[in-house]
Amino acid sequence: MNKRAIRPLGTNEKVFWVLDQKTTTQFAVAAEIDGNATDHSWREALDSVQKRHPNLSLKISGNTYSTAFFEAIADCKIPLSFVYTKREENWNELIERELNIPLDITVAPLAKAIVIQQSGKSVFILISNHSIGDGMSVALFIRDVLTVLSGETINHLMPVSPLDELAGIIVKEIPAEHLSGFKQLSNSLAPRSAVNIRRLKLSPTLTDSLIKRAKNEKTTVHGALSAALVIALKQVESTLKEQPVRILHPLSARTTLGLGDDYGLLMNILTLPYDPAPKDTFWNFAKTIREGIASTQTLEWIKSVNNATRELFYNGLDVNTVEQALRQGTEHEILLTNLGQIPFKSDYGGLTLKSLWGPMVLTAHDAAQTVGVATFNGALTLTLTAILPSEGLLEAVEKIIDQVCNASDEIRVSEFFNKSI
Repeated sequence: MNKRAIRPLGTNEKVFWVLDQKTTTQFAVAAEIDGNATDHSWREALDSVQKRHPNLSLKISGNTYSTAFFEAIADCKIPLSFVYTKREENWNELIERELNIPLDITVAPLAKAIVIQQSGKSVFILISNHSIGDGMSVALFIRDVLTVLSGETINHLMPVSPLDELAGIIVKEIPAEHLSGFKQLSNSLAPRSAVNIRRLKLSPTLTDSLIKRAKNEKTTVHGALSAALVIALKQVESTLKEQPVRILHPLSARTTLGLGDDYGLLMNILTLPYDPAPKDTFWNFAKTIREGIASTQTLEWIKSVNNATRELFYNGLDVNTVEQALRQGTEHEILLTNLGQIPFKSDYGGLTLKSLWGPMVLTAHDAAQTVGVATFNGALTLTLTAILPSEGLLEAVEKIIDQVCNASDEIRVSEFFNKSI
C-alpha cells in the first residue's frame, strides 16, 4: 500500500466485493486445543498477530467495483468474544449462527474471533471475509496466535499485493490518489437461511491408509475425496444419480508462486463436472480428477484465469450483470475446499493443537454444499456446511474411502450402487 495506506482491489478481491452486495462471503476455520489460556492472554495474542498481517486491519471503500479499494485503519481490533461451555459440548451451532450474520465490509477489521473455554480444552474460531483472505490464511493465523501464546515473538509482514500483481499481470487500475471521496454504500444484507454444519473425523489409521493408497495409485487425497464425494452424493441424492456432479475447487497459488505466510486471497477457483462411467474403477476416476486439477498448477494458468475474470470488470457492465455472470460461471453442487496436510507443530507451551476444522462457508449458490478438509496430527477432518445438507453424506464418503483403501481388488463405480457393497 502507498503512503495513504489504500490500494484498489485486485481481480479476485473484486469478485467477492460483487458477491458481498447480495450475499455473505465470510468463512470460518476452527482449532481444537488441549489446554487453556486466560482471556487476557488470548486478547493480547490476537492483537499481536493482527499487527503481523496488514490485511486484518482493512475496510473496503468505494461504491462501484471500479472504485472499490482497501483502506487501512490504524488501531482497529479484531472483535473477540468468549464462550464458556462444558467439555466436549458441540460448538457447531455457534458457528452456524455466526456464519449467518453478515460482516460489515465498511468497518475494519473484516474478521472476528471466538474462544470457547472448556475445562482443560479450548476451541479457537476465526471468521473472515473472503476478500481479505483464504482458508490457509486463517490456518496460518491460528498457528501464529498459538505461537505468541507460547511466549515466542513473531515478525510483522509487508502488505499483500493482489494475486494479479503477484503473478506478474500488469494491472491498470485507478491510481490510489484518485480514490479519495468515495464511500462504500451501506451494507444492509439480511441474514441468509439457517446454516447447518456437520463434522466427521477419519481415524488416524484410515487417514494414513488414504494418504498411502492415493500415492500408490498416482493420485492425491484431494482426487480421492473428490471421487468419493461424487459417488456419495449420487448415493444419497436420487436426483443426482443420472446427472454430473459439479465440484468447485479452490486452488491455492502459494506453492506455484512461492508465496509465504501472508494473510491474503491467494487462490483461484476451478469448476468441473464429473460423471464417471459405471465400468470405470474408483482409483482411475480419482486419477482422472487429479490430472484435471494438476494442469492448473502453473504460472501460465494462474495468469490466464485471472485475465479471463478481469474481462468482466472492463466492459462497462453494471454490478448486477457482473454478479449474474459470476453465479452462472460457478454453478456447482459441491465446493471442496482442502487445506491439505498442514505442517504445523502440535505443542505450544501449555497448549496442544489437536485438530483443525474447515473451512466452513456458504457459497453464493444456496443449493450448494461445502465440504472443508484439513489433515493435521495424523487425522483428516471433514466439515459439511449447507442450508440443506445431504443427510449421511460425510458418513457415505468415509465408508467409500474405507472400502477402496482396504480392498485388494479395484472397485468399479457401478459397485457402489449395489447393496452388496
